Amino acid sequence: MGVIKKVLYRGNTLGKPRHRNLFLDMEENIHIHYRDLRIEMGRAEFEEFANTFLKQSGELLEIIRSKNYQDGKLPNANQDDVRIWTESRLRHGVKYHPRRFSLEDCGDGYHFHFRNYKLLIDEAEFREIARLFGKIDIDSPYASGYEEVLDLLKANDVDFALDTGNVLGETLAIAVAKYHLPKIRDIFKYIGFEDKSEGGEHRYHGERLTVIAKADTRRTARDYRRMRAYGDTRRLADHLVGQGPSIDPEELNLINCQVIELWSALRAGEGANVETDPETWLYVAGNRQVVFPYHPSAAAGRVEAEKMYRAWRGMLGTLGMGFVKPPKDPFPAEEQTALRQHVDEALLREVAAFRAVEKIYVMGSAVRGDMARYRVPFVHGKWVKLGSDVDILVEIDPRYEADVPAHWEFINAAASNHCAVYHVEQVPIAGGPGEWASRFPHAEFIQHLIDAYVFFPSRGFTAEKDAFLRKFGAKLFYDRARDGNIARGGEEERIARRLEAIHPLPQVFVERVKASTENAVYKVFSGERDYILKLFKVSGNYRRERVAEHTAYEERLIAQLCERGVRTPAVQPAPPGQDAAIEGLPALLFERIPGEVEQRPEYPLDAICKTLADVHRVQFERPLDVEAAFPFDDVCMIWLPAFADYLGRTHAKEIADAFSGLVPLVAPMHPGDNRGPLYARSPQLHCHGDVTPKNFIIVDGEAHIFDFNNTFYGPRIVDVVDGAFEFSLAEKYVHLADFARFDAFVSHYSAHAPLDAGEIDDLPRWIGLIGAIKFAKEIRMLLDDSGKELRRKRALAIAEFVLDRAIPLEVVAKGS
Repeated sequence: MGVIKKVLYRGNTLGKPRHRNLFLDMEENIHIHYRDLRIEMGRAEFEEFANTFLKQSGELLEIIRSKNYQDGKLPNANQDDVRIWTESRLRHGVKYHPRRFSLEDCGDGYHFHFRNYKLLIDEAEFREIARLFGKIDIDSPYASGYEEVLDLLKANDVDFALDTGNVLGETLAIAVAKYHLPKIRDIFKYIGFEDKSEGGEHRYHGERLTVIAKADTRRTARDYRRMRAYGDTRRLADHLVGQGPSIDPEELNLINCQVIELWSALRAGEGANVETDPETWLYVAGNRQVVFPYHPSAAAGRVEAEKMYRAWRGMLGTLGMGFVKPPKDPFPAEEQTALRQHVDEALLREVAAFRAVEKIYVMGSAVRGDMARYRVPFVHGKWVKLGSDVDILVEIDPRYEADVPAHWEFINAAASNHCAVYHVEQVPIAGGPGEWASRFPHAEFIQHLIDAYVFFPSRGFTAEKDAFLRKFGAKLFYDRARDGNIARGGEEERIARRLEAIHPLPQVFVERVKASTENAVYKVFSGERDYILKLFKVSGNYRRERVAEHTAYEERLIAQLCERGVRTPAVQPAPPGQDAAIEGLPALLFERIPGEVEQRPEYPLDAICKTLADVHRVQFERPLDVEAAFPFDDVCMIWLPAFADYLGRTHAKEIADAFSGLVPLVAPMHPGDNRGPLYARSPQLHCHGDVTPKNFIIVDGEAHIFDFNNTFYGPRIVDVVDGAFEFSLAEKYVHLADFARFDAFVSHYSAHAPLDAGEIDDLPRWIGLIGAIKFAKEIRMLLDDSGKELRRKRALAIAEFVLDRAIPLEVVAKGS
């Protein structure tokens, strides 16, 4: 770029270019058309141009890709000067009109001819240009004063900063990037300043101003340009209003990325002393940087984050900027091929491998082979997308509509095509997130999202679904009837073959279930029958080395409860003498009962308590032939010492205070002799051991109980108090916890199996004992991951209730 001696005029007075074409044509000569510019060439000129452009553009593209160059004044590689000189010297002169200058009023606008170049200008713009030329004073004086010289240095894009020694109006002292010192010298030479430089000091004297320039090697070109851009800071809202619908999509999405970064940090609990009202935010257009002004109060947390984001989205919505996509660059052919292979693998693993899926259709860019990367991340709501979505439509088998995979993220109950919308999985983008991950470390990027329209036959709209598939040229990718079952991985395939070897089951298909347990759970499909398979690894209520023994105990217990009419899924027994272990682990194969698990309040407590009472009642009516090898006191001997161990750890204040309050209640629970009289006042039987909402299936108003993984022999009141606690805590819906349900649970149970007088009298003591055990279990989970807010809240809720209702156990010991 040459040295600017004087800015005669500079302003954004033009509208958008009228044409968006790049094409070649050949009439009386060869034309290169680029938007509103046409260049005329002879054959020799064009051949030389094409050859040189092909070579130089290839070299430059390699540099662009190796540096991951991004447009704009600051993003990255354009801070380096790159010039390609391959065959740059032209051997042919201008063939057509080498000396022509012409202004013409034509049918399509005004033509500005300068030698072999033609610019097309519309009438309004041409009149404005003509007016501006009329106002230009070519003979106006060059810059001579302090502000004028500063403006001239900025117009020349000189990398400089003000330095010590400034005297406003008299002396301009600047630190200049070493590589721009020659440019400084030329500027002041052209505008008539006298060069008085000596040694390492650069001095330029004018009639009104002295300039002192020192070489600065500390700052980079990026540093200078960032500082220079800050001079144009304005309110972000004003900038958006000023840009209006013509805002650059890349710029708007970069702004959105910065807001998402702040939102993500606040939501993660990382406090920031910044203004969270979008109306107060500033903007540096040159850097495309949002500036969040300082605020003395730190903002943090989900509530503050959501409040900020709602205000931001409201502002964008008012301006019509709520959904603006940046442009994309398609991947090269070889990357398209590799990417499509990754897409196909993900569709088989994450979609086809689930029994509910009957067919998969693929449409959009994955079918066309034009998958692409956004030039800047595309912010769609709170999603930050890096590349093209993979659009699919999934048809669900009408028999398995309740088995849509739990790990698919539900987004929308009904799109315009009447299908539900789920986000299924991400396919990694070629090259990864790149610089965006470091620029926005808190943001969660979506690479290539598998976006699924899910068609449920029971809802109807088959014709609308078929029309949608035709409209978008969808291709059938998978058809279970045609392609057969697809195993998600080697584990599922091994388990399926093992089940076929153990049980006389045809065509076994296995699907892993995401469950809140360290044990492994699978759905098993075989012919017209469905099962649940459980592989046992651990338990919270007995030692790990006894897992196999307890599994056999659980199987015998369930079989005898089923014989007595208790509503619980039956176990499919292995043939006598057959090793039933799977993957080296004890295993049980349960019949699958269709129904709903109601983990969220309100609960059908009467049906649930009736089933629990039935588990207990049938044992009095017809005792079970099952050994009492797992007594309840073993549970106490695990968790009461654990309470003492956790007490000695370091905890947050609320947890430490809860421990302090519980210690006087827990201390009398040792030794075991103190617990014995309490056990004696409640009937002994085989208890379920984990009476929680997630372990009941409701079928036609009746409750079926399952998951006896923690079953033990002991006082029946343990099951009752355990259930009363868990239904009060509402599992993961701890914000809906309500200990009014505690007494309601006990009351509903008593209506079907009345408690003994001793059990009623001892209820406050059982609250203390069971509450201490449950508190210790929550603390264990909290210690494993201090970020588990759910566990913290449950622990505190348990402690609060226990401290309000419990009576120390020593009262029983003294009265015995």
